Amino acid sequence: MGRVAGLLYLVGAVMTVVALVFPHSPRADVTGFWVLAAAMACASYALFALRRRLPRSTYPLVIALGTATVSLAVYFNGERHGGPAADNEVLYLWIALYAGYFFTRAQMIGQLAVIAACYAATLLAIGPGPVGFTRWFITVGMVSVAACVVHTLSRRNERLMGELFDAARTDMLTGLLNRQGFDERFERELARARRTGEPLALVLADIDSFKELNDRDGHPAGDAALRAVGARAREIIRHTDTVARIGGDEFAAILPDADIRVAFAIAERLRKAVAEIQVVSSQPLTMSFGVAAYPEHGGTCEMLVLTADRALYRAKGLGRNRSVADGLDTSRPPRPGDSRLPRQRAATRGRPRARGERVARS
Repeated sequence: MGRVAGLLYLVGAVMTVVALVFPHSPRADVTGFWVLAAAMACASYALFALRRRLPRSTYPLVIALGTATVSLAVYFNGERHGGPAADNEVLYLWIALYAGYFFTRAQMIGQLAVIAACYAATLLAIGPGPVGFTRWFITVGMVSVAACVVHTLSRRNERLMGELFDAARTDMLTGLLNRQGFDERFERELARARRTGEPLALVLADIDSFKELNDRDGHPAGDAALRAVGARAREIIRHTDTVARIGGDEFAAILPDADIRVAFAIAERLRKAVAEIQVVSSQPLTMSFGVAAYPEHGGTCEMLVLTADRALYRAKGLGRNRSVADGLDTSRPPRPGDSRLPRQRAATRGRPRARGERVARS
C-alpha cells in the first residue's frame, strides 16, 4: 500500500512538472502547480521512507489527501479565468482504483464520497456553467464503477487464493491437514509453547499391516480405512488439538497444553476407537502410536518427531496395536478428573471442528 501510494504521488509530481515545462494554458496558475508538484514529491518521499512504519489506518487519510490534490489541480488549470478545461479530473480514477483494490468496502465508499464532494466543490468554485452537473455526474459515475469492479475482482481473487492455500495444506482423501500443513502448525504450536511455558505433545501413528490390507482387500478398502480413521480422530481429539495425515497410512496429532501422560491417554483412546471401526476387510483395523512431549523430549520439531517415531517403532516391535511413550510409567494412569483429557463427543457437540494433519516417519 505504501509503495503504490508513493508511486502515485511521484507520478503525479512528474506529470505536473512536465505539464508546466511543455506548452500549457496561459491562464493556468503556474505557482499553484509548482507548489502542488513539490508537495506531491515530498509526500512520495515520505511514503516510501515510512511505509513500513505507517499503520494501515493512515492510508485512507493519505488517499483522501490525494483526492484534495487532484481537486486543486483541476482548480489551478485556468478554467476559472476563462481558459480551456484540462480534464485533470480523470486523475480521480487513480484514487478510485487504489481504494477499490486496497480498502474495505466501507473505506472505498468513503473515498468515493470524498471524491464526489471535492469535485463538486471544485466545480462550484470554477463555475463551468450548465455543463457542471453533467461533468460531475460522468466523472463520479466513471470512477465509482471502476472502483467497484476492481474491488469485486480483488475480493474474489483473495477468496480464490485462500481456497488454494487451504487446498495445498489439506489431504483430499481424509480432509485432514497434509504434511505441509502439519509442519507449519507444529512450528507455530511449539513456538507458542516456548513463549508460554505450557507443555506440548506429539503423537505419531500408523495403521498396522496397511500394505497387507491393500494387497488383500484392494485399494478401495484401504481408502475407506484411511477415511474412517480420520473421521474417528476428529471425534476423539480435543477442539484445541490438530490431527493430520502426513503420508500413506501415517497420521500425527499435535496436542497443545498436554503433558506426556495426557497425550498417552489420548493416544490410547484413539487406539481403542480405531479398533471399533468396521471396514470392508477380513481382518480388524488396528493402529500403533508413539508419543513425545515438550520439553522433556526436546525443544525442536525434529527432536520431538524423532522421539515419537522411535516410540512408534517400539510399539510395532512389541506386537502392534499399542501406544508407547518414552519415559512414561503406564502403570499409573492419569487422573480421570484431569480437565485436559478428551471428553466424549456428546459433551463437545457444537465445538469448532478440529483440523487434521499427518505423521511423518524419520
